[in-house]
Amino acid sequence: MTLQSKNRHSKLRTERLDKKITINVSGRRFCTWDSTLKKHPNTLLGSDAIKGYFDNDKNEYFLDRDPHMFRYILNYYRDGKLHYSYDDCFGAFNEELSFYGIEADNLNECCWEECYNLSKKICSKDQEVSKCSCSEPVPRKSFLRKFFWNLLENTENPPRVGRYIQSFLGILIYISVVGTIVETERCCKDKTCEETYPRLFFAVDAFCMILFTAEYIFRLYASENRLKFIINKMNIVDLLAVTPFYVILIFNHFSQDSSSAVENASSLNVLRMLRVFRIFKLSRHSKHMRQMGRALKRAIVDLGFLFFAFLLTNMVFSSVLYYIEQMEAQKTKFKSIPDSMWYTIITMMTVGYGDMIPITDLGKILGSLCCLSGIIMLALPIPIIQEGSAEVREKEQQQQSGNNNGKNDSNTQQ
Repeated sequence: MTLQSKNRHSKLRTERLDKKITINVSGRRFCTWDSTLKKHPNTLLGSDAIKGYFDNDKNEYFLDRDPHMFRYILNYYRDGKLHYSYDDCFGAFNEELSFYGIEADNLNECCWEECYNLSKKICSKDQEVSKCSCSEPVPRKSFLRKFFWNLLENTENPPRVGRYIQSFLGILIYISVVGTIVETERCCKDKTCEETYPRLFFAVDAFCMILFTAEYIFRLYASENRLKFIINKMNIVDLLAVTPFYVILIFNHFSQDSSSAVENASSLNVLRMLRVFRIFKLSRHSKHMRQMGRALKRAIVDLGFLFFAFLLTNMVFSSVLYYIEQMEAQKTKFKSIPDSMWYTIITMMTVGYGDMIPITDLGKILGSLCCLSGIIMLALPIPIIQEGSAEVREKEQQQQSGNNNGKNDSNTQQ
């Protein structure tokens, strides 16, 4: 008998002596050998603790756990390699590992980096949750406050009146912004549309501002913590959107003589300029704008570094270009380095007004290099913002899938 046949014979003999084990995980049966589980005796399946889950009637072990994740657990017993389930929640996977008594340090190298990044995100989120007052007892709302909350904030649960009200408020925001733009158009030769039809534009603006103010007051009344409501960023934007209208009314009321009206004209122009904050109210009613804002917030450090790099490049090109153009001091328009910085900004942004151009050959070459570097600088923020947007979308999809899985599990249990 050869050596290979002896090894094969001994292997068949050990398999005959080995015991076949069936594990029922929430209705799905997995079959393996007892020797496979004994490879890790310090875990649940490899120790005597598994006997507490034995079903004598069906002659199998029953575990009320996730059968999808159990595939990865059983694979760890077979070949000693523990992999992470990318289709499941990282926290739920850790709970499964702790139930079976498997350390997370046994993760394979191919999954270690991804799990490490997810664990850092979970830790940072847990720190934020621990700082917030979510665990504090929520005071009971009165019937009127609960009514206004459902009317203005509740957009998911039926009858979804809040969703219709928010859509109506979004339309009003568009109308007020369009009115702010159209009123500066020339309807007559020497008069703007606002000066030609003052009552019409005032009525539209007043109607929108009254509804925006009522929305802010009702939401403030229905809020659980009014101080946090006031200092909230979105609520500050809402307040800045309606404040200029009332300040202008007060100014117009007290400026009765022409001299005071002329003195307050510049202040009124500043307040009129602040009306552009109304457009930011759309971020409350637009999911995509909120995603974009979160993506920019995630990439603020990288974008800040790019801005610094752009400023540094601009200073270098403008300084060198100024001294080169001084060779033709009488004809050149580069009278100072700030003038050169204006040219380099316009060139790097690929706008090219043509109001300032280099005259010397060396200056033209430097201007071409400035334009090429600007194209590179413009392309750099795109992958940064895309990565931030992808992370935000992935996080929201995970939350939605988690909610859907929770609903499905509750339905199956029922």
